Amino acid sequence: MKRVNPINVVGCGALNLDLIFEVEELALLSTEKVQLHPGKELWGSEEDFRVLSEQLKRCGTLKSKSGGGSAANTIVSLARMGFSTKFIGKVGQDDEGDFLLEQLGSVQTDLIQRGGRSGVCLVVLDRHNDRFLFVRGNANNTLVTHDLDAGALREVSWIHLTSFTGDPPFEAQKDLLNRLDSSVKVSMDPGEIYAHKGLDKIQPLIRRSTVLFVTENEIEILMGGSLSSGARGLLEMGPSILVCKRGLKGSRVFTEQEDFEVPALPVKAVDNTGAGDVYNAGFLAGLFLGKSLVESARFATALASKSVTGYGRTCYPTREDLDRFFSRG
Repeated sequence: MKRVNPINVVGCGALNLDLIFEVEELALLSTEKVQLHPGKELWGSEEDFRVLSEQLKRCGTLKSKSGGGSAANTIVSLARMGFSTKFIGKVGQDDEGDFLLEQLGSVQTDLIQRGGRSGVCLVVLDRHNDRFLFVRGNANNTLVTHDLDAGALREVSWIHLTSFTGDPPFEAQKDLLNRLDSSVKVSMDPGEIYAHKGLDKIQPLIRRSTVLFVTENEIEILMGGSLSSGARGLLEMGPSILVCKRGLKGSRVFTEQEDFEVPALPVKAVDNTGAGDVYNAGFLAGLFLGKSLVESARFATALASKSVTGYGRTCYPTREDLDRFFSRG
């Protein structure tokens, strides 16, 4: 496939094996230790993971096994649209690790370390299309600063960051940004995992970001107050663009000069896991191609809507989606 743009983009975040289960009702699987609330992502002990896994095997149906991880989903989407991509992360020296590398497709994987057990995410969907995630980071959380070679990123023009559940890779990401050339642009989707660390801890990442992707809940956690005032406060810390992803309410894009909304598209959702990650890819693709913010947000919305119509990455974007959308003007 001919590359659509000379942009070289690298992702850095967790790489997980997503095991996607369907159940009748999330609440029916809740225990004293693990409460399955819609839209939440938790991480915990090996014992908590084992108990939930056994419950899902008894009460749920395994619908799909897929590569996962927020940054990985975004980078895979960009690669499928024809952009030049790499990934920084860590997978286990196991069959799951082989599977995760294979699932990255055309993404360059020479910067991915191996060792230990691969990360696993239990994705639980119910008949209301509610979704809950439980993550065991495993190898992801052993990624440290010396695993991230800034010198190997000389040809990179953009880096996209997402969260890890452990502290060592979080500190490694901050150190990597300090060592990157100032010409490298950064986008970040902190997720609730990093939002719950608090503004003081993640502010170095926010300051270095050109584009910040967040949800309303994450803005509330970090800033309090209204959506608009919280978004404006985050923009003052450094980003040029803030994108608030609002699920069924669509998205809202903020810059110093602009503030506009793009509505969601009505579709029959099968699995909304990763829809926000695909949105990120669509928005970045628009920027990389020199499109306006409105065009980029509309494209992102179209891709995210398509992604929820299949399990895992089965309905992720293609080069044809990109060509078709922008050829319409």
